[in-house]
Amino acid sequence: MDIGRVFATSFAMLRQRFWLLVGMWAVFFAIQLAASIVLGIGMAVLGMAGAAGMGAGIEDPGAIAGLGVGMIVFMVLFYGAYLVIVLAQQAAMVTIASPLEEPSFSAAMTRGFKSALPFFGIAVLMMLGYLALVALMAGVLGAASVGGGTAGSAAAVVVALAFLPLLIFFACRFSVLIPVVAVDQVFNPVAAMRRSWSVTRGKVLRIMLAFLGFFGITLLALGVPFALLFGAIFAGQDNPAAVAGIAIIGVLAIIPLFIIYMMFTSTFTAALHSEVTGGGAETLEEVFA
Repeated sequence: MDIGRVFATSFAMLRQRFWLLVGMWAVFFAIQLAASIVLGIGMAVLGMAGAAGMGAGIEDPGAIAGLGVGMIVFMVLFYGAYLVIVLAQQAAMVTIASPLEEPSFSAAMTRGFKSALPFFGIAVLMMLGYLALVALMAGVLGAASVGGGTAGSAAAVVVALAFLPLLIFFACRFSVLIPVVAVDQVFNPVAAMRRSWSVTRGKVLRIMLAFLGFFGITLLALGVPFALLFGAIFAGQDNPAAVAGIAIIGVLAIIPLFIIYMMFTSTFTAALHSEVTGGGAETLEEVFA
């Protein structure tokens, strides 16, 4: 695995497919905006229904209970749908950013929505694994601190720190799950996790170094502009008009920067997947053999 090639591919795909990525982001932003409007309307309707039902609820407590259940069902359905949109966006952006895919806008969007439900299954499996890891950590910490006192506290700190490399290890092994599902089209959650585990075997250190480089780019792309913005606001706090102007200009400048950063995140993930799979040369039959 060549770390330099990961970043070279990331920037190359960002440059080559810039407008496709902008278009994909804009489409999903419009979908999310529409969903937010639907949420606002739904909440307003339920609120008016709740206010109207309060009088009936005095004589019929079941009316209020019914409204409460309706509100819960609405919220669950809405946020479930919203999560599908977010997951579909991630999958679609990575698909259109992948050097292993032809740049097709409609195909990437279709692949995005097709990948959303498998991500639900993966999220559930990973949450169960995380809870099991937390339970194991809690048990070990409890055993380490049995003696109490300074020694027990020190042992607990050591155990907690020992779990950090384990979390980093798992993060690296599952770092290409999104493109595995969206690009490789492995829609079975268990099979997708197995493939991610397989293609990252022996590459954890290099993947971690690549993410450190990505973190450095994040600090430069977002951390420095935010620091400059807040520094300028703080310096001009004696002039409210200047602070307002700086804030508006800063936000207007940072928004496109943040969008480009989101696009680069997609190209980086796609490039990392391409690199760990050897440019797609590794077949699924070899992975599942």
